Amino acid sequence: MRNPFPDNPVFKNFLGLKNSFRKYSTVEAKRRTREIAKIARIIYDSGTELAFDLVGSVNFGIADEKSDVDMIIYLDCGNEEEADYQNCPSLKFFERLVLTSLLREISNRPYKMEVVDAINLRRLKKKIEMEDFTDDIIYRFVFYRTICRGVNKRILRPYERSLMSNKFLFSLIEERLTEVLIEFTKTSTHRRSFGKYISRLKENEVKLPPSILMKVKDYLDSQ
Repeated sequence: MRNPFPDNPVFKNFLGLKNSFRKYSTVEAKRRTREIAKIARIIYDSGTELAFDLVGSVNFGIADEKSDVDMIIYLDCGNEEEADYQNCPSLKFFERLVLTSLLREISNRPYKMEVVDAINLRRLKKKIEMEDFTDDIIYRFVFYRTICRGVNKRILRPYERSLMSNKFLFSLIEERLTEVLIEFTKTSTHRRSFGKYISRLKENEVKLPPSILMKVKDYLDSQ
């Protein structure tokens, strides 16, 4: 999703740094992105609409063999409730299918994957049509789509277009999402990640230009 807050310094700095790291993506990050995309295609070709957003080291392109893969899953639960195990029985099915069966089938070096959130696309569509901008699902969708790495994004494009055309919506949610991103970037886990990313690139004999190292320093100092 194109950054809906192009003049917002918090989002601009985060996305700029992410794109800088992606220029030096590790072989492992590229492999995992390809394999997860292949999983999405297999499911899509079976007639089921399923998409993912990847967070963490794969999102930044700096995964190594020990990295886990955290993801958000987008699916149609067949109802308009929140996507959890009680309201969305297919969620557990697709978790098992994606995280175990298909991954083992296509990868010769399987890795740990975990679904950290799930978005019911039918509920999302209803809330967009109702212009119910108080619903948490719209905030989560915009946040994930802005900062994460998408897989099978074509399924999500209609929802993005509907939201991007509503300037009033973004005037309402920008402040709240900025606060969420600030809190996220202040966590010790997030800050430690940059040290790990730089170390992994050095281990792969990738020499980062001073400009990127300065970007990291300025970014962390600003939080």
